[in-house]
Amino acid sequence: MKKVLLLLSMLFLFACGGTNEETKTEDTKVAQEKTEKQELNLFLSNEPKTLDISRSTDVSSSEVLVMVNEGLVGAIADENGKETIVGAGAESWNTSEDGLTWTFNLRKDAKWADGKLVTAKDYYYGITRTLDPKVGSGYAFILFPIKNAKSYNDGKVALDEVGIKMKDDYTLEITLENPTPYFIDLAYFKVMYPQRQDVVEKYGEAYGSEGNQLLGNGPYILKEWVHNNKVVLEKNSNYWDKDSFKIDKINMLIVADENSRMNLIASGQVDIGAADKPEWIKQFMDSGDFYNSRRYALGTNYNTFNTTSRYFKNKKIRQAFTVALDREEINRVMFNGNFDGAYGWVSKGIQIGPEEYRTLVPGPLKKLIEENPDPRALLVEGLKELGEDPDPSKMTVTYLSSGTSSWSRKFSELLQQMLKEKLGVDLKAEFVEWPVYQKRNDELDYEMGGQSWIGDYNDPNTFLDMWTSYAGIVANGWKNPEYDRLLEAAGKTSDQKKRLEYFRQAENILLYEDTAISPTLYRVKNRYIRKYVKGFNPTTVAPYNYKGVYIEGRK
Repeated sequence: MKKVLLLLSMLFLFACGGTNEETKTEDTKVAQEKTEKQELNLFLSNEPKTLDISRSTDVSSSEVLVMVNEGLVGAIADENGKETIVGAGAESWNTSEDGLTWTFNLRKDAKWADGKLVTAKDYYYGITRTLDPKVGSGYAFILFPIKNAKSYNDGKVALDEVGIKMKDDYTLEITLENPTPYFIDLAYFKVMYPQRQDVVEKYGEAYGSEGNQLLGNGPYILKEWVHNNKVVLEKNSNYWDKDSFKIDKINMLIVADENSRMNLIASGQVDIGAADKPEWIKQFMDSGDFYNSRRYALGTNYNTFNTTSRYFKNKKIRQAFTVALDREEINRVMFNGNFDGAYGWVSKGIQIGPEEYRTLVPGPLKKLIEENPDPRALLVEGLKELGEDPDPSKMTVTYLSSGTSSWSRKFSELLQQMLKEKLGVDLKAEFVEWPVYQKRNDELDYEMGGQSWIGDYNDPNTFLDMWTSYAGIVANGWKNPEYDRLLEAAGKTSDQKKRLEYFRQAENILLYEDTAISPTLYRVKNRYIRKYVKGFNPTTVAPYNYKGVYIEGRK
């Protein structure tokens, strides 16, 4: 009888998977997740300028907002960073045959952090608030594919003429001006996050300026915001998919100085961070405590010119300052060869349909550089056209740096050296913190400045439409009607071959013909992740909210 009972017991265990090693491993993982402290420590490179969704334009604020909010859709990535759009605030969606009407069916179990249900009204209010000309959103132009959105933002039509309708509490209908191939990608971006009207109106102009003056519907709540120090997030118990988020608390330390960031990673006070200097890379890898993730960040570093200023209103002077820069040397000195020299504006890694844009369109700056082996001669021509002293040594230009760190100073010194050697001009550097830089940029209170742009969605349009005369996201005073026409034409067709040609011509105007900006490097995200951080698989373009990440084996 005992043998029979033992045999039956063993059969029962096998049937239930009780002796399966995979099940044991899964049980162990679940047990460890329950007992191990699920807390993640990250960086913010700058103080968020504002957490008002409609007014946020900087990377740091976006990194916080994606954690405390959720759009209509989200994205997941495979091991190579390739993204797939998935449902989020909307369970499903469909489009009309002509590609103009998008219907989003919202999930009925989505709640705000205070427990109230998220409805179509909240998405409607969030989108239309960003378009409201009184709000002055720097990102309103991204929503211009929506029917009459631009006209409403320009004050030409009433709100009820904009192509956004609430069919019922859980159905949102959006009508476009023209078929827009990348529109579904906009649905995960912050311009289409829901906003609670009562909360926005309660705080007025102060909305989003403090941690307790906003409300989200995402996987985390903002527990604490100590300005210029840290942002602390805690898991949102009212989030519909909270069980997929294992991390209970996220500490985001605001650290601008590179050496300070590296020391925090090395000491174990921060779990994930990017590194470029060989000595730090070697230290991290030699320790055996990290694994590495290296992908194009779909971003471009660049210098921008105030095209209304004394010198840079002249195209040849802008071209001289662009040609004079050795991009490969900048990459070697500043990033130890981890980035790529940029000879176009649209970053490497950006797709147009199934293909990478940069493999199809050569960078226009290569032609400009080849045609002008002596940038000093080009500068002299420009000075003469302006009626200025043609001697470059009499010329002084001020470079506004968007940071005060040792890295910012080193980069400015490198620019000074290059421009002195190639052009003979004196470059003065002025160092300010990011919020001050943004304000002065908006007011055109600069001559030449340096910053970077990270794509908001995976399409060349995310780089090119920002320089249209109606965008206003970066102020440099440049306008070109033909450039506007090309971007508008690209927005009116879903034919990728036609779009590619429009984009190619527009980028050529921006960089070769007018040289309104001077790209320097294509960004690469070279992350080092502590091995006890499991499930980390970041998206490339879409916002990343650490879904599925957990801690296992932290010492």
